[in-house]
This record gives sequence, C-alpha cells and structure tokens, in this order.
Amino acid sequence: MQIKKRIYAAFLVVLLTASSLLIFICINLLSNNHSNPFVPIPKDSRWVVRMDAESFVKTEIYHTLFTEKDDAFIQQVRDLIERASNSNSDKKPLFIDFQEDIVLYNIERNNKGFLVIAVQTLNGPAFSRNIADYCRINQTGGAKDRCGIYVHQVKGEKASTSELKTVLNDVLNAPFRELHKAVPEKNEFIAVNWKNTPGESGFSAADVSIQYQNSEINLEGTLTYPKKPAPALRFGLNPKGVYIYSRLQVGSLPDTLLQFFPKDLPHFTDIEAYAVDLNGTALEDSKDSLPNFYGYLPVPVMNLVVQTKSDCKVEELWKAFPASARRENLRLSFGEISFQLKQLAPNCYFIGVDPKAVVPYSGNDIFFVKGKLEKATQIYGGTFVTAIIENSGPVKAINDFLKSTRSIRIDLKPGKGNQYVVNGNIQFREKRQPLHELSKMVFGLGVFEL
Repeated sequence: MQIKKRIYAAFLVVLLTASSLLIFICINLLSNNHSNPFVPIPKDSRWVVRMDAESFVKTEIYHTLFTEKDDAFIQQVRDLIERASNSNSDKKPLFIDFQEDIVLYNIERNNKGFLVIAVQTLNGPAFSRNIADYCRINQTGGAKDRCGIYVHQVKGEKASTSELKTVLNDVLNAPFRELHKAVPEKNEFIAVNWKNTPGESGFSAADVSIQYQNSEINLEGTLTYPKKPAPALRFGLNPKGVYIYSRLQVGSLPDTLLQFFPKDLPHFTDIEAYAVDLNGTALEDSKDSLPNFYGYLPVPVMNLVVQTKSDCKVEELWKAFPASARRENLRLSFGEISFQLKQLAPNCYFIGVDPKAVVPYSGNDIFFVKGKLEKATQIYGGTFVTAIIENSGPVKAINDFLKSTRSIRIDLKPGKGNQYVVNGNIQFREKRQPLHELSKMVFGLGVFEL
C-alpha cells in the first residue's frame, strides 16, 4: 500500500513538472522578436512611447502561472474575457500581432490633441474593415500594409467625423520611422522619446528606457535641459517619506502640493529650487476660501524648503492665509495638521509639519527622488470619506501597487552640454514581481473595461 502511494505521489510530481515545463516551452516557442518596429509618425509628434508587448506578456504569463499563483488576478482576467465574448460577440477580429511592439504617440491638429496607437496586424485589410466596431464617437482607425492605427481624441473641442478621417489619413501617409530596440539583456519593456516638451517642464527632449529585473524596475536615459540649473540649496531635510530635491526651474511645484496655498505670491511663483518630503494627505475641515473636496480640505503632510529667485518674507506668506488658519509665531493650523513657517535665508524659507527636519546642506545634486512610494498616497483623517477614497477602484489599485514597492531612487546627473543622465530604480518587496504588480494596477484602474 505504501509503495502504491509513493508511486502515485511520484507520478503526480513528474506530471506536474512535465506540465509546467510544457507550458513554459509553449510560452517561449515564439522566440523574442528583436526586430525594430517601423511605424508612420508625423514629424510634429512631441512624444513617442514604445512597449515590448511580447516580452511583457510572456513574463507576466510565467509569473502569474508559476510564481505568483494569483487566483484573484486570473479570475479578474477571466471575467474580462467573458464579458468581452458575451457582450461583444459581433465584433470581428483585428488580427493584432502581439509578438510585435506597440507604439503610442501624440499629435495636435487645429488645437485638438490626439493619441495614436500603432500595432502590427497580420491582416491589414481586415483591420481597416473591423476597427470601426471598436471605435467610439471620438475615435477612428485604419491600416497601411501591416501597421494598424487607432486614433483617439484626448483634447479640445469635439472633432467631426471628417476631421477624424483627415487626422487618420495624415498619420497613415506620414513617413515610416524605425524605432531602435535595446539589447535583449536589458529586459527593456518601455522606451520613451520626448521632444519639444511644454514650456513649464523646462525640458526640450527626453530619451528614457524602462527595464525590469526580478525585483526592480530600472530607468536609464538622458534629458535635455537648456536652462542653467539654479544655485544649490543650502538647506535640506531629514526625509521620512518621498523626498524630492530639485534645482530645475520648472515654474512651480506640482499642483498636488500647491493647490490649497494662496495664489499669485512670489513665494510660489518665483521658485528656483526646492526640497520636499511628502508623507501623504490629511482631510481636514474646509476653511474659508481654501479648496474644498467633498466638504474637506486636502492638506499635504509634508516638509518643504523653497528657494526663490528674489528675496521674500515668510510673514507675507503667513498673512495670505485665512485668519481662521493663522496662529501666533508664524504657525498655521488646519485641524489635526499644523504648519510652521520659518525664514531660513532672505530668499529661502521653510513650511511644514516639523521644523526640526531642516538640516544644513552642502551637496551639488541637480535633481533626485528617493524614499517610500506608499507614503505619498497615504490618507489621514479617520472619516467615512477617507475610507471611500482609499477603497475606490483606481485609488486602491494605485495604493496596492505602491505598497508592493520598497523604495524609489531616481538621480539626474550632468552629462554632455545641456544633457543630463537619468538613472534610477524602483525596488519591490520580497516575492513581489514588478510586471505582475503593474498588470494588477492596470486592470484595477479599469483601462481594459469595456
């Protein structure tokens, strides 16, 4: 009897091993496609993103089946496929070749912005005939040779059907451009090329490669910044969350940090350098003219050091806030969260929750981001609204992704001329696979919902 059990157990082990190997071999039967994609791209396109779909899909299938064994995610994908097959059975196939790269870029026509997605199709005429089944009123598509094009309006007044067709024809008749892929060893799955970026960003070009390893996502590339960086800050911070240091003159701090601050003050319109340590957002009771979010005031839990081009007095910033928020000794109170303001130099000041976090700084960094990403989206408040926000689909998907990471580090170093070298990585927690976590976030955001 014991012998039979042992034979049966051994047979199961052999069967499972053979099945796993068979599936793995099937996944890899189609060797990695290392050919460079050729895509029609108008010359005025400002940015181009290339995604190695085959590498992403193969790696994700392997991790889902053998490493993660994520039944919930598999069920989510299965439900999506069932909904698509049950409710859209009349849609004819596009014959997209997922062994080839997917390319995205933008164009503008008559003050209207369009997102273009280019794929390779095994049947160009069928793609052109059937793409209308997948398009909404602000979308169109067609194919030229083996390249399928999908156009989606993302900005401006609604384009007419004839305008959409004109844009599509403009794309299909644009010169084909070869996009060069990185060597296979780098595991590059996204490449970003950006030129003529909007004025506020300060950058005139970017060429960045995003790669993956077992437990991290890596970034490398170059940025072109024609302006001279601002003088280095003489003060920094002891960080606890996501720490950003920048001498790049970008016009303003991100709107997410400044949305509740008084407008048109030189303290925020004349910024040349800053250091900020972000530890989430608190929902406080609304105050006078400050922004309202479902009856609450979103207050960033942060420490911030700002250096301005001209001298500025921190007392003027304090006086610009509503009287209901001002307290003595240059303090601001928003409920549970209080900010202390402090003049550090004639053109440098501090505003934040912990003035003890300010430290002398003598480094010559241009730009860096480092810390724990999950801190950035943490919400404080203990209210019903807080629970709703944290458990809403998109926010939960992003938070779950950030919680799967351990740390982020991105550096910008001087290169040749006005170019700067970008290097960085996002480290993931033990037993967390980067591409699988990305896939879960994308599905959680509802990108593929029909």
